[in-house]
Order: sequence, then structure tokens, then C-alpha cells
Amino acid sequence: MSLPPKIVDKYGSESFGGSQMWLPDEMFVNSGCGIIAGLDAIMRLKGEDGMTRDEYFDRFFDAKDYIRPITIGKNRKERKLFGKEFFGSFGVSAGRFRRGIRKLAVKEGLNIRVKPFLYKWWEKIPQYLEGGDPLVMLFVSPFRKICVEEPSGYKVMCQYHWVTITEIDGDDLWVSSWGDRCKMSVTELKSFGVILRFYSVSLEKRGDIV
Repeated sequence: MSLPPKIVDKYGSESFGGSQMWLPDEMFVNSGCGIIAGLDAIMRLKGEDGMTRDEYFDRFFDAKDYIRPITIGKNRKERKLFGKEFFGSFGVSAGRFRRGIRKLAVKEGLNIRVKPFLYKWWEKIPQYLEGGDPLVMLFVSPFRKICVEEPSGYKVMCQYHWVTITEIDGDDLWVSSWGDRCKMSVTELKSFGVILRFYSVSLEKRGDIV
């Protein structure tokens, strides 16, 4: 199993991975999940189990120069675009994530492999998790929102979101999102119209690819 880093706030509380919700910039609150997923994966591969929130902020603002959201203009105030709230960014695309995390890894002194997989992903996830490497998922659901259930039971409905996968148990897919251990439904993710991208992020070693 690959667990995300624990980020400790000033009160000593530990998170389950990073969260864009901590950031003061509305654009990154709205579209920073791909940066968080990539940064947490790199930290895991470096053996960094945790740090303070201030230290994590420094790492995030460095990572954002490599894993870059698609931005439109410089106005980051909330406004309407095609009838929806828009904060100046469309989020991190799958292509930008793959390129960006590789560049971030080089900057961090790592040589990594970013391996996509999709076919029967619900069967492959346990195999990848057993190896201990970070697993990252992007889901895009243009026609209806997908539920991400927080530990409190509150259900956040999303159409475009990056998460780190930590466990799969029957229909329950456990992920790191917004600094919490959240739950998603395998059945819902397999439903018609949901676009999925899965990536195993691993160290590439001489003579062997982990």
C-alpha cells in the first residue's frame, strides 16, 4: 500500500495527503488537485512521510511551475463561463500531468516511470498497490457529477478531479483528496460517460523498472 504524506498543521493535526483547500489563491483551490497528486507521489518516492504545512506550501509553489494547470487570462476572481463558476483555470490535463511530474522528478533528483493503465483497472489496482508505488487517478464526468465522500459522510460532487488511490475494497475505492481519506464508488466510476485516467508512478532503476 502507498500512503500519502502526513502534513501537520500548527495545532499538531495530521492530514492524509496535501490539500489545495489550504491555499489562499482561488485558482489553485479550484484547480490545484493535479499538482497535489503529483507532489504527493514524488514525496512518497523520496521517502518523505510528512512535514509541516508551511514546508508543504513551499513545495507546492515549486511544484506548480512543473505541473501546470491550463490557465485562461490573469483574472482569478470568480466569474461565469458557459453558465458555470470559473476561476481562470481548467485544471491539470492528463498530458500536462505526465510531462510535469517527470520534470518535477528530475528537479528532485529522481528518474521515474509514469505508467498509464485502464483495462480492468479495478483488478489491476490491488496489484499496483501491493508494489507500494503511488497510484494517481483523474476522473472527468461532463454529464453528471461523481461523489467523493469525506470521512464525516459529507458528499462532494465533482466533474473533474485528481486523487491519489490508497485502497480498494469491493465497491469502495479509498483515495486521498483534500487532505482526507475519502471514499468513492467503483460502480459509479465504471458507469457510462465517465472518463478515467490511471497512472502508476514508480522509480526507474538500472536494469529493472519498478
